[in-house]
Amino acid sequence: MKANLGSRKSVRLQWFEQEKVPFSLKYSLGHSYYSTTVMTNELRPQIFQQYVFSGLETPIPSTNIILFEEGLPQSYLKTTGSIGKKFSTLETVSSDLTVIDRIIKVDQGDEKITKKPVSPHEANKYKELQIHERQDKISRKITIKNETIRPIKELEVTFIENKEIRFLKSNPPAHESDPPEYTWKLEIPAEESVIIELTIEYYFKHVYKIEKEEKKTRFPA
Repeated sequence: MKANLGSRKSVRLQWFEQEKVPFSLKYSLGHSYYSTTVMTNELRPQIFQQYVFSGLETPIPSTNIILFEEGLPQSYLKTTGSIGKKFSTLETVSSDLTVIDRIIKVDQGDEKITKKPVSPHEANKYKELQIHERQDKISRKITIKNETIRPIKELEVTFIENKEIRFLKSNPPAHESDPPEYTWKLEIPAEESVIIELTIEYYFKHVYKIEKEEKKTRFPA
């Protein structure tokens, strides 16, 4: 795709105007789960988009950008300026794609309970600490729909592990695996959807403080 770079009519110096500049529209989804979200039935993460221009003849300054299509304004964007022969707009939330992330299955692991003494300053109130640990296997389905009437060719989905959530497998397999990041590079035809099925491991840990039983005082009859 190519675009013409123009300036506002109020700008006298139009030295950065250029025609037929190659550009691409890139979409990205960075996705993670946490203890507060991994068991949620449905999530709707946001996808971001960014325009990347290349082959510049003259540098582009830091500026606001109005994107026109067929003579009508479509987007209000911003760039921090060009680097070499390239420049990109800042990422914005995209309405071209919608995401629904649903839970499919939960295989609950066996719970392990260990006991530990409490710290000295709490020993007068608590008897012990009980540590409950479990590893659950969770399957989730991420459906990404192209809401536009044109194909989307550059969508990058990245799943990021953390200390509680670990990646096990996916369908389709990730195109790039560099733990803790797993990346899929996708294309979506107009008004169609793609699906990523994830199997992850959730390490559950909770610590309970067990209070001491109150001693009953006996009084003489």
